Amino acid sequence: MNEENPVVNQEELNKPNNLGKVLQEWWDSDTYKELQKSHQESLEKAVGKYFMLSESDKMDMVQAICYIMCKAEQEGTSHRGLQDALGIYPAGFWISELMTVHNSLWNYYHDQKKEKDLQDDLEDFIK
Repeated sequence: MNEENPVVNQEELNKPNNLGKVLQEWWDSDTYKELQKSHQESLEKAVGKYFMLSESDKMDMVQAICYIMCKAEQEGTSHRGLQDALGIYPAGFWISELMTVHNSLWNYYHDQKKEKDLQDDLEDFIK
């Protein structure tokens, strides 16, 4: 730490940054490759199960999942809350695309809410 900026530790700033090297070592490791392989196999298994369903069951599953997810996101749920709403908490953390869907739906409903709040504020202001 120094007198100019008590938060900055000059000794730490002068140390080499090895994060990139450490990450590259992880990505090159057999453990990482096994994890990726396991994830891909799990994904293929899940998709295979879905396509083995009858058309009626597929329609029911898609309708139920869409309804549950949209309802939870419209209420402003968290990623953990979404998993809970789907009945898959805590194992749902391992579903890689769930966070992507959560973020997209959260942004959509958050933008809708902001637009509605603005509209309400304008109506109140005009009155």
